[in-house]
Amino acid sequence: MKTKIFYFTGTGNSLSVARAIVNELEDAELVSIPAVVNSNIEANSSIGIIFPVYMWGIPNMVVDFIQNLKINKDQYIFAVTTCAGQPGETLVQMQKMLQKKGTDLHAGFAVMEAANTIQEDNIFIKIAMLIERNSKITKSGNERLSEIIKVIKNKKRHKPETSSVLLNKFGKSIYRMGMSRINTMGKFWVDEKCSMCLNCQRICPSNNIETVNGKPHWNQNCEFCQACIQWCPKEAVHIKNEDTKRRYHNPEIKVKDIIMR
Repeated sequence: MKTKIFYFTGTGNSLSVARAIVNELEDAELVSIPAVVNSNIEANSSIGIIFPVYMWGIPNMVVDFIQNLKINKDQYIFAVTTCAGQPGETLVQMQKMLQKKGTDLHAGFAVMEAANTIQEDNIFIKIAMLIERNSKITKSGNERLSEIIKVIKNKKRHKPETSSVLLNKFGKSIYRMGMSRINTMGKFWVDEKCSMCLNCQRICPSNNIETVNGKPHWNQNCEFCQACIQWCPKEAVHIKNEDTKRRYHNPEIKVKDIIMR
């Protein structure tokens, strides 16, 4: 029976990790969370959920996905979260959500990937970057791949990985405050370099971008994945107080891979 690997990604880091795991499993299927989040999702196999940490917690779209997921107590469920530093209690948050649905998170891993943050003065981002400089998580998804595969192939238990107790308590507060306003944090616009390729519109996981007066326009349903700004081929997308040196997308992923989701 196929293992279904569900993923959410902005810059491609989580997709890269998901692909690496799928390639090591004998029978696995890769499924985009944005493509199925509004559906009644049924999975009768082992389930993997791979996504980035958002303010020491789960992205809103992944929360919605888990709430809509139809599962039973006998299914093996694992998760891998990518982060630039500390995961906080992200995986414990997922475990609690699954336990409310009558099942459990049987294995949870946090792996280091490059940061995709581009704003300099956002208070939540400043705090995160300050703390993540002291991160204890130093290995990338590829470096931990053999360990992760060994656990999930044998359907073993692996305690969800977390940060320190102090950071976990602090992170909960930041997550509650930050995620409550994340849909309006992304005040994006384009400059004269915009060629209207509409990559930004095509890759947006929440269909938040439309064309208004011949230019991309952002509405108020942003997931703040920053895919639009990081994947723009002309670097024409901007956000207030950005650091242009931080533009980044995973080198193993192509823009067509994000569009295809």
